[in-house]
Amino acid sequence: MSDDTLRIVHLYPEELGVSGDRGNVTTLVERARRAGIESSVTEYRVGDAVPTVADAVVLGHGPLSGVRAVSDDARRLRDAFEGFAASGVPVVAVGGGLELLSRGVVTVDGDTVEGVGFFDALLRRGAPRRTNYFQLTTTYGGDELTLYGFEDHATHLELGSDAQAFAHVVHGGGNGSDGLEGVVRGTSFGTQLKGPLLPLNPALTDRVLRAALSRRGISYGTTDAHEKLDRYAAAAQRVIADNLERSFKAM
Repeated sequence: MSDDTLRIVHLYPEELGVSGDRGNVTTLVERARRAGIESSVTEYRVGDAVPTVADAVVLGHGPLSGVRAVSDDARRLRDAFEGFAASGVPVVAVGGGLELLSRGVVTVDGDTVEGVGFFDALLRRGAPRRTNYFQLTTTYGGDELTLYGFEDHATHLELGSDAQAFAHVVHGGGNGSDGLEGVVRGTSFGTQLKGPLLPLNPALTDRVLRAALSRRGISYGTTDAHEKLDRYAAAAQRVIADNLERSFKAM
């Protein structure tokens, strides 16, 4: 492994990977490759040695049963996550991954699945189900950026007093109050935006990569080699934009 290798940790790929979330890891690897940067991916599973070295950490989506299945193990990683935050390592958490990294998830029965507490937010199940095409804006990593994807959840997010939302809802429901969506902590964020998230939104991927690599003094920039990926993503975004009024009945 060279000194400028992008080191990605993918947490709980089986339990939290039901929405094509491996695509988020693949996209980080491929966009880095096209910029001339090699990557290594470590898949972390329950009981593995606690990861302490990473440039980016990815958690995907999963049902509450998946979150519950890994919650005890995930709390072993609290110190590691605090270390990531202190050194500017971006943590990307989608859906169930966001729930796992929150303070906890309150179920419809009133029980609480304890979270890692990395994000100062509490999730409550039992909100009206939202299954929509989804459009957001975020200032994560720079100027305002428009994001597209899907939401499918019945969760309400309550931010802590000092926590900040990841995005504002342009179209769709979102999981916060007053048109807010998700939570951000430094270079890390959690969201209900699926799709999977990063392949659909290459500009966001590039901001994650810059955050991951700049902390080590490694320059990242897009080249002509990224154009084909960007073109595919733009076509997918146009389909979503043309169908934003459509919602889907939950099964």
